[in-house]
Amino acid sequence: MRFLRSFLSAIFVFGFTSFAFSQQSGSTHSHSAEGHHHEHGHAAAAGPNGGTIHKVGDYNVETVIREKGIMFTVLSTDAKQLDVSKASGKLSLRVGDNAKEYAYDLKPLKNGAIGVGVNLSKVVSHDLHLNVQLQGITSSAIEFHAMGRVGEDGLSDALLISLQGTCPVSGQSLGSMGKPPKVQLGDKALFVCCAGCVDKLKKSSDEYLTKYYTAKGKEVRPGVFESTLADADAIAAQKVCPVMDEPLGGMGVPGKVNVKGKAVFICCAGCAKKLAAEPDKYLAALKEKGVTPPAFESEFD
Repeated sequence: MRFLRSFLSAIFVFGFTSFAFSQQSGSTHSHSAEGHHHEHGHAAAAGPNGGTIHKVGDYNVETVIREKGIMFTVLSTDAKQLDVSKASGKLSLRVGDNAKEYAYDLKPLKNGAIGVGVNLSKVVSHDLHLNVQLQGITSSAIEFHAMGRVGEDGLSDALLISLQGTCPVSGQSLGSMGKPPKVQLGDKALFVCCAGCVDKLKKSSDEYLTKYYTAKGKEVRPGVFESTLADADAIAAQKVCPVMDEPLGGMGVPGKVNVKGKAVFICCAGCAKKLAAEPDKYLAALKEKGVTPPAFESEFD
């Protein structure tokens, strides 16, 4: 297949700092082999870079798949990232049910992970099977198998639609007239209720972009505010609820809470009490994942 052959010519050096990830999970089957840690399977736990955690021997390995490449972060049992500056590795990649395998050398990346740059844009909808061997990180080799799909950049359209809420032109709730058409306006996007609103949106795009990307959410419960498109970048950076460790948006529009002057996003309003009871604990958890919450703003500021 033509797109498969493009893998071999599309390798390039890259350094990622954060990732959005969408990966399928399955059952885990562990077995030992002399001289190395070896695991076959998938785990549902979310990692610090938005990937999926695999338990391999005494370590946790986070796998992140993006259109521009694949990376792995090795963590100790207490979630400390291990040094990979002198590491190397091998990746064998298979696409879907195709029997052919593609081999890549893994190298240390600028963000402290180990990975490879490869163009995966042609296989976004395909299952990817990864056989991985990592050397030079622990006293013995780390080997495991993972399966996933290419994750989306930024927030999903479904979450962006939830954050926007209404059509800029008609004022109708998005989704009330079927799947909302997406209109890309520079580096931002807005959705409309139907195709008939597209041209009107484009004619007044600056006005609508300003309105929706500066909107402040209303208080839905005492101390819990509804997120809007103005919060999209912060939600994408935080990725998961610090209380439940669930992806933001999985339970509808994320809530926004003022935690010592910082905006922290939660999967549901029920998490607000735990945040209020132990704010330092959850701020520290976000910091450990490299998340710096922005200053809190509400419609009352």
